[in-house]
Amino acid sequence: MKFEIDVSGSDLFKPKYAICIASKEEGKENRIIKGFRIDEEIKQTLIKKWKENKYRYHCDGLEKKRGLFKVRIYCIIIYYLFKSLNIKEKISLTICRDFSGRESTIKQNLKFLLEEKGKMKIGVPLFQKLPSSSLAHWYAKLMAGDSENRLNTYVNIKLEDIEKFLKKRKKLHQ
Repeated sequence: MKFEIDVSGSDLFKPKYAICIASKEEGKENRIIKGFRIDEEIKQTLIKKWKENKYRYHCDGLEKKRGLFKVRIYCIIIYYLFKSLNIKEKISLTICRDFSGRESTIKQNLKFLLEEKGKMKIGVPLFQKLPSSSLAHWYAKLMAGDSENRLNTYVNIKLEDIEKFLKKRKKLHQ
């Protein structure tokens, strides 16, 4: 099964940012579309706790660290979008180049989250610019502009769900 992943919006922590996964098999009518828009309360809480160093991804003022933090959140959301589908077959991913230069980090995160945690089989992700005719591209734009949540494609992801994969590991005392 082939999936495309795209976002709409300039930055994960800016308003109107949506992440979408979509699949439409060649010659089939069925299509799968799932997405998530991060609400302002979740964004503000994530940023606040990140700046307070409550997560594994430390805030030390470097933009590189902020980029790693955003990529991790992006991959966590993708994990929950796929988890909502309960797919058992191997999937291939075509990912829009929204995090240029972070492809290796995204691959590592998705391998851990989708394969190890989600028990899914994924091929090597392909990174490329998606055409405007892409379902993922089109629906990500629709979701970003859907201020009243009228689309039936959304997955409910809570702050606690995201934080499961961000919090510092507890040290074992001997």
